[in-house]
Amino acid sequence: MIGDESRCVLLGFLFLAATLVGVQTQENAEGVSRKPWGVPDLSGYWEYRTTTPLQRPVEFAGKAVLTAEEEAAYLRHRLPEIRRARDLDLNADWWVPGGLTNGRTSLVVNPSDGRIPAATEAARQRSGTLRLRAADGPEDRERYERCIMGRTVPLLAQAPNKLAQIFQTPDYVAILHEQNSDLRIIALDLAAPLSGSIRQWQGHSGGRWAGDTLVVETTNFNGQWTLQGAGPNMRIVERFRVADADTLQYEFTIDDSESFAGSWTVAFPISRAIGPVYENACHAGNHSMPLILSGARATERAVRVGAP
Repeated sequence: MIGDESRCVLLGFLFLAATLVGVQTQENAEGVSRKPWGVPDLSGYWEYRTTTPLQRPVEFAGKAVLTAEEEAAYLRHRLPEIRRARDLDLNADWWVPGGLTNGRTSLVVNPSDGRIPAATEAARQRSGTLRLRAADGPEDRERYERCIMGRTVPLLAQAPNKLAQIFQTPDYVAILHEQNSDLRIIALDLAAPLSGSIRQWQGHSGGRWAGDTLVVETTNFNGQWTLQGAGPNMRIVERFRVADADTLQYEFTIDDSESFAGSWTVAFPISRAIGPVYENACHAGNHSMPLILSGARATERAVRVGAP
């Protein structure tokens, strides 16, 4: 975990480095803005959201894209579902659902059926225990509830809009997320592999440029959270590519043979946004943790009272 002081130092370094190398960008013949050292310019504020589900609903089997009429009909019941989930989860009126991503019926683009490959028994066990653990203490709750880490590795478009800011230097890319004020530092062509015994909440990320695409590989997760049942040995490969001045094409692939019958890939666009990214004081007014724990204690007392 990176402490607040270290985060400030790292972020200050990135601002200074960007100033020293020059914040001006150049534009090539294809219209892609570039940094002075030649790579595409990813810096700035970005936002992503969608009501397209992660996996293709059964009723749309074999149908990757909906017509405008089909989308409107689908959203008439999809949006109330999202609203109910929102109210049960955070009661957050700032959630803005948005529409489907290009009419698509799933964010999963590989396999072509839009579905995550079959989960192993280990993945099913992991998904159940990490998501729905009995709340014996704060450590039993999901990382997001504990304000340890946002749901930001990998990026995942959902109904609530998510804002992030990207910083670039020749040697690093940093992504500052509005969610839990997560700061992710990605070393470019400098990240040596870590020992398998070193495990981190965000894993260990190393990046490289493949032509005009930023490729980021992340491993060495600590196993204290899961994505659809994925385990600590999953390998995430992300790709960021500038589509135009206002759009990044983003995708990630999950490779985890211990958890799934095959790898799977998610893709969606990320749009240029207006900043700034404000501090997310996650614990301010966070009543859910004491309520969850007091509820668990009440359940235990009821069981003791009713025991023979």
